[in-house]
Amino acid sequence: MSLAFRGVVDEMLQTPNRPARQTPPPIRLSQNEMPWAPSAPIVAAMTAAIGMAHRYPDYHRAAAREAIGAALGVDPDRVAVDNGSGSLLHGLARLVCEPGVHGVFPSPSFEAYNAALSLAGADTTAVGLAEDGAMDMAAMAAAIAPETRIVYLCNPNNPTGGLIGVEGLRDFLRRVPASVIVVLDEAYREFVTDEPVDATAALLDEFDNLVILRTLSKSHGLAGVRAGYAVGAPRIAEALRRTSVGFALNGIAEAALIAAFSPEGAAIAEERVSTIVAERDRVVRTLGEAGVPVLPSQSNFLFLPGDTAALMARFEAQGVLARPFPNAGGARVTIGLPAENDAVLAALL
Repeated sequence: MSLAFRGVVDEMLQTPNRPARQTPPPIRLSQNEMPWAPSAPIVAAMTAAIGMAHRYPDYHRAAAREAIGAALGVDPDRVAVDNGSGSLLHGLARLVCEPGVHGVFPSPSFEAYNAALSLAGADTTAVGLAEDGAMDMAAMAAAIAPETRIVYLCNPNNPTGGLIGVEGLRDFLRRVPASVIVVLDEAYREFVTDEPVDATAALLDEFDNLVILRTLSKSHGLAGVRAGYAVGAPRIAEALRRTSVGFALNGIAEAALIAAFSPEGAAIAEERVSTIVAERDRVVRTLGEAGVPVLPSQSNFLFLPGDTAALMARFEAQGVLARPFPNAGGARVTIGLPAENDAVLAALL
């Protein structure tokens, strides 16, 4: 460094800092995350697990499967656990798909379905939604061909929030050949209020080809930890466990999952979900009174149909990060804390 340049640097370092213009952080409502940090019992369990990080976690994830089984009233042999439900839906595609077979999924919906089928070498059919943003079950059934081996259902659907009730699912499952695995992705099931949250669990006893996927990313605020589970027939759950990457569920995630299903962890999650549902209803009611179009939602997000670019510009003006879906003709915004939702309303009203 030259003496002249060093002098300039020294002068810059000695110059008192001028106050910079403060830009508020964006309101992050683009990823369907919960607005709270993990609850105290979960944090305590994860903190304790750090002290055992020099040991491998349970390869068979037995304690986690037992916690889930006890909470859902199913045998742990029917449960498979992995680092997020996304890993499980990919695993199911790998189990039954190869070049020449066929998979069906709704669209627009969770992008991972098409990715999982494509990576497994399967041919695919994307089925459009009904006008209310729920899946078109008649069209889904019609898309099943002799070579079909797997069907993905997203319920409530992401990004639109539409729900097919348990009777609609039962009617669909009766039309599906037993040789076809039906993957019911219920990532947002805890936010459903149109019917009991556990209503779909009864379907597992009726249909051996049904697999229900759920995640702790949403209701328990564990998106950064990665923990999800599948419940289905013992043969399918065992196949998922056998083909899963060893130790994929790390010890800290397992501790978080077990704590989430404890009575205290479950109670806190239920209270937080109730808060989000109340805010969802408030936002929908306010938008409806103002004549702003919004699809009915049973999730922790809303889909606003309209010009995507215009919607995103209005959100940006209020500092709101939303998710654009130009192919679906609109934008999706997560329900957050009341002040965050007020910013959403300010953008749209």
